[in-house]
Amino acid sequence: MSSPSTSSENSQFTTPASSLASPLLSSTHITPKPKVLLIGDFCGIPKYDNLIREIADVHTMPRCGYTETAALIKQKVEEEGSFVAFGGLFVITDNFPSLWDAGLLSPLLPACRLFVGPGAGYDKVDIPYLSSHGALYANSPHAVGERTADGALGLVLAAARGIVRYDIGVRSGGWRDVGVKSVDWRNAKIGIVGLGAIGLRLSTLLTSLSSTLQIHYHSRHLSSSHLATSYTYHSTLSNLLPVVDILVLTCPLTKATEGIIGEEAFKQMKDGVIVVNVSRGKVIVEDELVKALESGKVLRAALDVFENEPQVHAGLLSNPNVTLSPHVAPAPDSMGPALNAEVLENIIHYLQSPSGLPLTPVNVDQVEALGFTTGARREV
Repeated sequence: MSSPSTSSENSQFTTPASSLASPLLSSTHITPKPKVLLIGDFCGIPKYDNLIREIADVHTMPRCGYTETAALIKQKVEEEGSFVAFGGLFVITDNFPSLWDAGLLSPLLPACRLFVGPGAGYDKVDIPYLSSHGALYANSPHAVGERTADGALGLVLAAARGIVRYDIGVRSGGWRDVGVKSVDWRNAKIGIVGLGAIGLRLSTLLTSLSSTLQIHYHSRHLSSSHLATSYTYHSTLSNLLPVVDILVLTCPLTKATEGIIGEEAFKQMKDGVIVVNVSRGKVIVEDELVKALESGKVLRAALDVFENEPQVHAGLLSNPNVTLSPHVAPAPDSMGPALNAEVLENIIHYLQSPSGLPLTPVNVDQVEALGFTTGARREV
């Protein structure tokens, strides 16, 4: 797909013929706009679609898979030269390259200084590779965070009430399955692992529905947002697990969080705990979750993500005490414009703000630790 023409945007006013002969005007240097490359044409919100084109020379590519995208990026760089920023405008239901690694992004480096992806998670982005070239990566956590929190709330309530068990019973001709044990979530201790955008939003939703439940949480870092709450902080996961009645996972997938909910973690939990996961499937060791469900250690589980998705563990598929959702907690069919607007906001802020940084960078520390400068100290 050819990039949008910028000639019409730069010719809003007609230059008087007499001025063309002016030595002063003819020698005036016009600084070219920084070039930006996007997967996808528009976010769908005119405010951001128009502004990015006012301040940058925007080039676009169609949404397609990894191999095609890699070839298109290489072609764009060969035809147009280097780009300052690269962003993806797509949602999980689109065709797009889920892996952002050297094979995809190397033609853009080292000239490209900012990469922005839609969504909160960045486990499929090779952050060390980008950092090694002094490039920043920014995620887009807010739109997806709010919607994922909404989905998490639904899963918490469904698991607490045993909705799936009741549904199965009615469909099979039964009525009021007396084996279903509900959990009084309004007075429960709810533990959240990873109190970021999703976790904070979920906590707000829960406490707005009940003034008697308690929020407990564990996060790697304490922030001002955490300290502004009345929630109970636990410095380690081991301190959190024995306390809570419902455990909700909203943390990113990193080397530190992969497999953190496994055999030892389940041993530390209360009997009859409920486990909800809207983070990433690999945070839970599913073999151990199945064992915990079969033993009764875990009363019910509600999962939007899976260890090897789209494949789902047979022990989860066959268990009526598990609510299964196909990675749609953020309702991706309706969040596209808001999510992709965040991508453009990050690029716009990077280009215009005195800070010289995007809104939500994730690797500033890594980049600076490697000796690169970021923000206002670096020339764009």
